[in-house]
Amino acid sequence: MVKIPLPIPCPENPKESLEIQAKIVRILDAFTELTAELTARKKQYNYYREQLLSFEEGEVEWKTLGEIGKILRGTAITEKETNPGEYPVVANGPSHNYYHDQSNRSGETVVIARSGAYAGLVSYWDTPIFLTDAFSIHPDNEILRTKFLYYVLKKDQIKIHNMGKGAGVPHVRAADFESYKVPAPSLAEQARIVAILDKFDALTNSISEGVPREIELRQKQYEYYRDLLLSFPKPEEVGA
Repeated sequence: MVKIPLPIPCPENPKESLEIQAKIVRILDAFTELTAELTARKKQYNYYREQLLSFEEGEVEWKTLGEIGKILRGTAITEKETNPGEYPVVANGPSHNYYHDQSNRSGETVVIARSGAYAGLVSYWDTPIFLTDAFSIHPDNEILRTKFLYYVLKKDQIKIHNMGKGAGVPHVRAADFESYKVPAPSLAEQARIVAILDKFDALTNSISEGVPREIELRQKQYEYYRDLLLSFPKPEEVGA
């Protein structure tokens, strides 16, 4: 470490050198604080989600998923067995793997990944998909809105992931969700909660907008200005 050279701006003028260093530090600290603020905002949104979906005992009726809906397993298929098409093939990851010319789910669908590192991952789809190594949950919409169920299960994401069994590759079983209890407030209350959480979701999880995008942009800005501010000509370049 003692052999690594460090840049000292204006070495012939110690006072000006320290002023330049202080100015660079202030600029970079401002970017760091902004990124921390955006990250804190995301945690705040998660906190509000927890609050909106937490109900006191006796406040709402609780139903098992087996009582109020259907749990359907996906259809086994490999990439080689697919035909070029427009329907995403959804399996055991956070996004689709490839496309197929057929779909086996349409409308709103709550999906639970069945196995692997993402076993228990909860996702929501509102376009036709081909579901394979996962299972879907279809509530009776006269009792439970599909998007509301998604937010409830997403809140329980860690718990659901920990339901995975198996020493090697963990598996989450569809049968275990027959007895899984979820709150069932009035449809009007569900709609109110979904509307609020949809706004939060757009801010925190959207690819093109919201907090993650903002953090990504701020990080790029930080790195750009850091490199710009901390790039000094080497002695041999100055002499040339």
